[in-house]
Amino acid sequence: MKITIFYSLLVLLCPICLADPLGEGAFDTINISADEAIEDEKPGVLHLRGNFMMQSESWHLTSSQATVYGSPTKPDRILLQGSPARFTFLPGDEVGADKIEASALEVEYQRQDNSLMLTGKARLLLGEETIYSSSIRYDITANRYLAGGDNGVNIKLPPKD
Repeated sequence: MKITIFYSLLVLLCPICLADPLGEGAFDTINISADEAIEDEKPGVLHLRGNFMMQSESWHLTSSQATVYGSPTKPDRILLQGSPARFTFLPGDEVGADKIEASALEVEYQRQDNSLMLTGKARLLLGEETIYSSSIRYDITANRYLAGGDNGVNIKLPPKD
């Protein structure tokens, strides 16, 4: 049986709140679905298994299993595991902004430092540039990456005219 969790949230802005790392309104409406959802004994930890999908208007996550830390409406950390796990988003509202796609056997999103850690058959697509490695750390705010591992790094760039 497929369990679907739907969160609709009105975000109230206050002077002490920080902007969402993925952009204003990134967590306004979230849709989460999986075959199974299990609340952990620890508060604020939700395990999801089987056909996991989590999305908003600006980002989309898929994997075979996931763990969401913190409120699902504004998670502090999300750990995706799959073959592969995927995290796709638009970096901002600017015109011509390229979609960013990250995939690996394990993808971890950290809201505090607004970063992705890709481990195992990692692939990061930044516009027309594609980075392949066993491990990639991507700073979303700075739009910078650090890649490496046992087999080095392979970067694919389009031809320039």
